[in-house]
Amino acid sequence: MKNVERVVVFSGLAFAIALGLGYRGVGTPAVANSATSASFVADGAKIATVDVLTVVERLASSDRYTPAREQKAKSLAAPIEQINKELDTLRQEFTAIPDFQNNAEAQPKIQQFQQKSQNLETLRQTAQNELESFNVAQLQEAYKIAIDTTNAIAGTRGYTHVFASKPFESKMTSTNVNGVLQEMLARPIVRTNMADDLTDAVIKELKLENVKPLSAPGAAAPAPAPASAAPASETPEKK
Repeated sequence: MKNVERVVVFSGLAFAIALGLGYRGVGTPAVANSATSASFVADGAKIATVDVLTVVERLASSDRYTPAREQKAKSLAAPIEQINKELDTLRQEFTAIPDFQNNAEAQPKIQQFQQKSQNLETLRQTAQNELESFNVAQLQEAYKIAIDTTNAIAGTRGYTHVFASKPFESKMTSTNVNGVLQEMLARPIVRTNMADDLTDAVIKELKLENVKPLSAPGAAAPAPAPASAAPASETPEKK
């Protein structure tokens, strides 16, 4: 796959879903354990947990969403690539003119180059926003599917409450402070019985056992920055 067709799934995916799972800020973590649960749930309650973040990440990385996301990125990248090619052609044309910086013959092409460069940046920003909205819509749908599936399984197993939490024992992989804090927030339950964790059951029900979540180190535009932009010394301001 070409680089311009590759899609970084979500900028800060873990943080975005962590927000949806009840982000309260570093100073007010949501912590619960089996010893205190009885004080805020009704008698006869049966409590389970589910790693919603993992389920959503796998679901968003599955064939249910990935092909459409890649096609969306490809369609947004096409006009950007076309403008890049036009910029390459213009640059070659005006730099081939002797003393183009001071040559009146080159000025119209330089002006076209500058205008197309501005248009390109506008198009790139528009494409990025559109891709972001597309990704958000996919995430919201994936989250609803994960929750609906969890509720269905919990109902058949007699659970009255399900907490969304990564297993407290699961390894944290972040290498920076912000990432580690986000991973902490994704683990509000600090004590539970893994026999009451529904994550594997939800993954199996959605047929996601063999799906590996895509890495999401950061946001990316649907196409790379134009390599054809002329150096400042080659694009003098119009006099």
